[in-house]
Amino acid sequence: MHATVEATASHTIKFPDLHFNVLGRTGLHVSGAGFGGYRVSIGVETHRRALEHALLSGINVIDTSTNYADGGSEQLIGETLLELARTGLIERRAIVTVTKAGYIQGSNYQMARERRDAGGGFPEVVEYGEGLWHCIAPEFLEDQLTRSLERLNMTTVDVLLLHNPEYYLGWAAQNGVALAEARAEYYRRIRSAFQYLETEVDRGRILWYGVSSNTLPQEPDSAEFTSLEEITRIAEEISPEHHFGVIQFPANLYESQFVIEPTQSLGRTLMEVARTKDLGVLINRPLNAIVDGGLVRLADLGSSAVDSGEEGIDSAIEHITATEQQLSASIIASLDDADQTTIAVSEFMTVGPTMAQHWRSLGSIEQFNEIISQHFAPRLGYLGQLLRERDAAEQAAAYTSYLADVRGLFEQLSSYYGRHARERAGQIRTAIAAAVEQPVDGPLSTLAVRMLLGIEGLDTVLVGMRREPYVDAIIAALRSGPLGDESAWWRLQLPDPFEERAEPETSMDDESEPI
Repeated sequence: MHATVEATASHTIKFPDLHFNVLGRTGLHVSGAGFGGYRVSIGVETHRRALEHALLSGINVIDTSTNYADGGSEQLIGETLLELARTGLIERRAIVTVTKAGYIQGSNYQMARERRDAGGGFPEVVEYGEGLWHCIAPEFLEDQLTRSLERLNMTTVDVLLLHNPEYYLGWAAQNGVALAEARAEYYRRIRSAFQYLETEVDRGRILWYGVSSNTLPQEPDSAEFTSLEEITRIAEEISPEHHFGVIQFPANLYESQFVIEPTQSLGRTLMEVARTKDLGVLINRPLNAIVDGGLVRLADLGSSAVDSGEEGIDSAIEHITATEQQLSASIIASLDDADQTTIAVSEFMTVGPTMAQHWRSLGSIEQFNEIISQHFAPRLGYLGQLLRERDAAEQAAAYTSYLADVRGLFEQLSSYYGRHARERAGQIRTAIAAAVEQPVDGPLSTLAVRMLLGIEGLDTVLVGMRREPYVDAIIAALRSGPLGDESAWWRLQLPDPFEERAEPETSMDDESEPI
């Protein structure tokens, strides 16, 4: 069973207060926002409830991929759809399911390596880095589609997208392949993939196919640029009745090239070409903008009662630095020089001096949160585990007290950067009001989605909705409908999100990890 034009059209009648579009030449009626499956997984009850809530509230587009949660995202979707359809709570044919293939990570990576080592590896694999390969060869796509259908509990997937095929172009640039040669090979691989996907349409395992690419909106002189005109031409050469019908790419208030930059031939924008070819357009990353290499979260941040003055932060850092010196000396004195705990203490118990050097240069709450999750949390967690394994009760207690001080500092810093984030959110809200030439109200995330809904031919904005309150916020956006139209994007004058950021002079550690 799969989505049908008739069932999706009937679905819109059941939810007359929501915003719907037609997904390009597929004819399928789709909700203006869709459930993004990037960070959801089987076995997480909050994710299951959020997906169920979204579907029962009228959202009828689900986007996932073979590599999301190492297949766990597809499993969650398949299990939830099957149960809701079995109980009659949803009409399966009214739900449009999109999945993607191309990444070789996690269990896929292990499988592909074992096949290669046994002499039966997949062809044309892009070995981009350790733990990250990529492939769109027909043999691999067939394997992945088979696995996806099993996880999704489906015999037919509505839309299958090549997932970031531009990995080949990135690999080619790193390995000195001439740009013209790399592009010729890139589009040859896409042609081969399209030819294979047409056979899967004939077999009935997919309805439509397309491309999800981060580089569709880029400038044409970019080494990883993906030309919508070229991939459309390839599909048209394969067959006048081709089933290339959907594209997906990142877009948001800051990353607006797709609608205002003439990146295609004849001075046309990406959206103009998509409309001309009657392609369905899915947008991802609507609330997470990448600006000058930094992340900007397009959402409101709650207030904080924690003192976030610079003097208080400096004082907390000095206290933690002194504590680290005393505690690390005590731990190291009790250990052998070759003990891995000694190494961990020396390298990881450095919050004080690291933050003293860098905290004024981080620039945004998003960068700060990334450093906490990627840099400090795993290192401090690992060190705590080593101390517990040594069964040194006194040192473990001192370490626990130290961690409490560290958490206090992080709360102060979060409040400090949060204050700037709240100011920035207010400035963005003011810019939106000026662009649409009317007063605006509601959460910034809702306004950001509604601005995208106002663009003709943009069919579904994919949003991460891992919790039910997130679903409610998006449903509110769909009920409010589009905010402004495409012309508003030309008037949009957004603030520099990192205006107060100073570039760091050095990296945070000896491994040259970026700030």
